[in-house]
Amino acid sequence: MNTGRNGCKRGLQALGLAVGIAGLGGASDAFAADLSGVYCARGGDDILIVDDRGSRLGFELSSWQGGMHHCGTGRLTAARQGNGYTVSDGACTLRLGSDGTDMVLEAAPFEACKRQYCGARAALSTLRLPLASRRALPLPFDSISMMETPLCR
Repeated sequence: MNTGRNGCKRGLQALGLAVGIAGLGGASDAFAADLSGVYCARGGDDILIVDDRGSRLGFELSSWQGGMHHCGTGRLTAARQGNGYTVSDGACTLRLGSDGTDMVLEAAPFEACKRQYCGARAALSTLRLPLASRRALPLPFDSISMMETPLCR
């Protein structure tokens, strides 16, 4: 059982959430609405901050995994591409989109993204955050501090 920050026994890869980078489904109208907000999963251990700018999307991710191991990005800007948004940051490509139920962040290739964004025992492949968890941005996107602004608790 996934018990949150202190007791999580599985990383994202082990949760069976691996989806190919091009595999995001969903209708193109899934992006007709403003996606800006804070998305939370696993009791606030996974946080995605999104600033929808139309053809571009600013975002930042924090994912605390078992043993306090962490994956996180700084602020990134992804460009609209098909039914989602994509940014290549070094050797890692991140794709963000919606499947109608969740915000889905996919990272590939696995090893490059793990090296770039994660600590020793954390992993980033596919992260799902329920659309229903969305909260309004508490401050302008550029003013939010992932570590100092209460977002999901």
